[in-house]
Amino acid sequence: MRNIDKLIASHHRLSGPRHDRDALPGDQQVISESHTDKQSTLIVRTDKSILDPAWSIESLDLEDLVLAYMTRAVEQDRRPKLEVRS
Repeated sequence: MRNIDKLIASHHRLSGPRHDRDALPGDQQVISESHTDKQSTLIVRTDKSILDPAWSIESLDLEDLVLAYMTRAVEQDRRPKLEVRS
């Protein structure tokens, strides 16, 4: 398996009842997330199986993966910066 295939295989789109990202197992790194009042959709990276039956699990393609990481970078860039003054 090529490296890019391994990378894509380690990412999944999870959809299901509203979840807080802190409720996920520690081996699931949240790359992006969106929520409604009743549903959450997360893109996570993990090398482990996802065992929670509440989630609908979808595979991603390379475009989905790139967009998720680009969105994450833009969102992190919008966060207020901590300024250190002397």
